[in-house]
Amino acid sequence: MQKHRKREPNSSIEISIVGGGFDVVGLPYHVDFAPGSYIFLKYPEVEEELLVKVRGFSKKVAGKILDRFRIAGNDEIISTMKKITKGFLFENNLRDVKIVKEEFDIGKGIITFKFTAERKLKLDKVAAALSKILHVRVEFQQIGARDLARITGGVGICGFEICCRRFLKILPSVTLETAKEQFIFASPDRISGICGRLRCCLRYELEYYRDLKSKFPEIGSVIETDKGPGRVAEINYLAKKIKLQFGDGTEEEMDWNPVGVESFEGEQDEV
Repeated sequence: MQKHRKREPNSSIEISIVGGGFDVVGLPYHVDFAPGSYIFLKYPEVEEELLVKVRGFSKKVAGKILDRFRIAGNDEIISTMKKITKGFLFENNLRDVKIVKEEFDIGKGIITFKFTAERKLKLDKVAAALSKILHVRVEFQQIGARDLARITGGVGICGFEICCRRFLKILPSVTLETAKEQFIFASPDRISGICGRLRCCLRYELEYYRDLKSKFPEIGSVIETDKGPGRVAEINYLAKKIKLQFGDGTEEEMDWNPVGVESFEGEQDEV
């Protein structure tokens, strides 16, 4: 918070100019700025406003008395720093870097840029150079397609807002094996989300299918029935049916009820 006092033309402050440089400027009236405050100011000979960080008051006599100044809002600070950063990346042939989100901790003096790129990038040197220009600590975090979808949002094939945006705090690992365990054998593009990766919801019922599968015999195991031993040829887990092949070449589909049915899953003898 700043407090206005009666006009004191010689009140001076030391500033760090966001974009590069330092200066000592005089205020048209005295204001009690807290060190680390951000303000927009206008030099007499410059038309555009400059974003600066107040370093503190100075006993030096300023050569310039400001025409005007105003307190900078957090969104304005981030917008200005992002604009400078994008220009720096462009000038340094990093045009494939797309900044998708910014987070600024004004108390700690840290701005974090989350970005995507077509290649894996390590921007430590870029961050160090920008830190000197922006007068804050700069961090870059490269994110993938799933994290990008979480930031931008969207509607899934179910008609609801995508899960990673709506409620998921941790993005689960999803592979083609995850789909196969649930007897889904579609091509990857048919079971992928708007991020282009396999849909997170494929994980939701995985434990149910694993539990269900544990209650059935394995393919190839031998089951003892009223007709004699039969080898398990097919299983329909959801319908709870199995198809058996008998030694005489016949096949029969039967309901699977593990109670009272003897299974010899380890045996591979012919039936």
